[in-house]
Amino acid sequence: VFSQDEMVDTIGATKGKGIAGVVTRWGVTRLTRKTHRGLRKVACIGSWHPARVSFQVPRSGQRGYHHRTEINKKIYRIGKSLKEDANNACTENDLTEKAITP
Repeated sequence: VFSQDEMVDTIGATKGKGIAGVVTRWGVTRLTRKTHRGLRKVACIGSWHPARVSFQVPRSGQRGYHHRTEINKKIYRIGKSLKEDANNACTENDLTEKAITP
């Protein structure tokens, strides 16, 4: 399926971190100390008109577990299976004999 020195794209999901507020999720600056009804908020979420919240406004919600694609990753070495080589994690320079546990 793969060969050595081949460039591949990897697809996966980032680490999930649950629900987060705007300060943690987007790095918004906290409000001042004496703010009424909380200070870890966005001060203004938009103007009166248009009468809806724009998608650029940072909001709280899911943090992590997002779909990501990394492109152009190079395969440097393809190892042998445990049946073919008992010490499949060793190189010529290693002092210890070791295997990759499946």
